[in-house]
Amino acid sequence: MSIFRRSRPADAPESTAPAAQFGTAVVRDGVDDPRVDPAAPEGVEEPVPQVAPISRSGRNMPIAAAVGLLLLGGVLAAAWWHPAALAGLVCLGAFAAVIEWRRVLGRSDRRVPLAPIGLATVGLVVATWYGGPEGLVVALMVGCAGTVAWRVVDERIENTLADSMASMLTLLWIPFLASFLVLMELSPDGWQRVIVVVLAAVGSDTGGLFAGMLFGKHPMARRVSPKKTWEGFAGGLLLGTLTASIAAFFFFDGRWWIGTVVGLASAIAAVLGDLAESAVKRDIQVKDMSSVIPGHGGIMDRIDSLLFAAPVAYVVFGLLLGTS
Repeated sequence: MSIFRRSRPADAPESTAPAAQFGTAVVRDGVDDPRVDPAAPEGVEEPVPQVAPISRSGRNMPIAAAVGLLLLGGVLAAAWWHPAALAGLVCLGAFAAVIEWRRVLGRSDRRVPLAPIGLATVGLVVATWYGGPEGLVVALMVGCAGTVAWRVVDERIENTLADSMASMLTLLWIPFLASFLVLMELSPDGWQRVIVVVLAAVGSDTGGLFAGMLFGKHPMARRVSPKKTWEGFAGGLLLGTLTASIAAFFFFDGRWWIGTVVGLASAIAAVLGDLAESAVKRDIQVKDMSSVIPGHGGIMDRIDSLLFAAPVAYVVFGLLLGTS
């Protein structure tokens, strides 16, 4: 049994509401059945509402592209400007994502306490800033123990185990993985590393989207995400690796192969992160985490790939260039 899902009560009646006329459509259980309104004057056509252009992906592509470029520019500028700027951005983004994820869990009757989770989120970033990898691990252990203890002494006894597991998953999934961006930024060439992995993740998402729209025929994981195809995966892998290789050529004295290795690993991790979020959303039966980002959905819908790519890139960069 999933820790997220709450079953419908057995005595809950199925919808038996009769079809009702509304305007020029017959509405049955929330689905419109277009029909001609018998009361409308003959020969008079109803005006057709104008809607924004929607692509095969289901997104408003002009808005999605503009918002995506704005977000990308903000992250790259913060990474280049100062490590503290990126750390602050990571802290703010992780905290907002935790609030969004907590609201989604609430729909499945999972209670994630905001106070300890919020403190632990900030604490993980601060501990990473001052203590590096060791500080991050210690902060994670303290955060998990604190959130479980908070939930145990809560007045609500029901679902204590499930809520505690959901709280620990929240810390592991969002602030812990996001803190690897801060770890990379603390290296002597930190901002270059962060830019390479961000470009790899964004390239993977973008290449996968357009390759899937143009050439996608073979589903990659039908039960998890029916729209993802192997053709899209190949396109994302190609663009993610290419953008990382080009950036590494300029950042690391012509050693483009560093970007190739990091970009390949990050692009694969980005796809896995996207699939992981899709599996969770399918389990709790939501399409988007929220609609806070126009054209993209929720914060988690935008950063899911980067969250998985960051620790992988940190390890690969460490093997190739060291961590200090």
